[in-house]
Amino acid sequence: MHQNPYAPPAYAAVENAMLANLTAKARPVRALGRWLLICAVSAAPSFFWGCALQRDMGHILGMIAGILVFVVAYTAAECTPYYHQIISLPHVHRTALIGYGTRILISLIFPVGLFIDMLVGSVSLSIAEAFLGLPSQLGALPTDAFFSFFLTTLVQGLLLNALLFGYMAGVYGLLRTTAAIRSKVRCSTSSAAEMT
Repeated sequence: MHQNPYAPPAYAAVENAMLANLTAKARPVRALGRWLLICAVSAAPSFFWGCALQRDMGHILGMIAGILVFVVAYTAAECTPYYHQIISLPHVHRTALIGYGTRILISLIFPVGLFIDMLVGSVSLSIAEAFLGLPSQLGALPTDAFFSFFLTTLVQGLLLNALLFGYMAGVYGLLRTTAAIRSKVRCSTSSAAEMT
């Protein structure tokens, strides 16, 4: 298929968009630092609520271990060559920036972040207690504080990530739609200009 070499990038077909090389060099230290910061800020409201429930060392270490699982998982995912291929697709990088930027902003807006994390945390606590076979009462976790708060943190992180990915799917759809509209407007204006 022949393309006009003078056409602006907006007219290039999505199928022909350049993808990152699968042998792209991963930067694990940079990725670890980035995800440590993102996960720490995102988890701050939940950590606050967890410390409000219980403050002994087992609870705190369980929450920290749960957060570190997500840090390591995100870092490992970013260090794969497939991550670089996916993130270079049209609109994916911008979607990731908007999605994680929104998540950090929500965590920093004190009442909003606390409210959202409190709701998701209550559901997570109920799921963890049901998994461990206990009656659902706020804070009625088993004596193994580390494991119970570790499990609750994992459940809450999975739920929050599911919400985040749902939001990012909406952002991605919106970016694709607006790009298609802009492309059609440019095509119609350029064809109208050629007719005159």
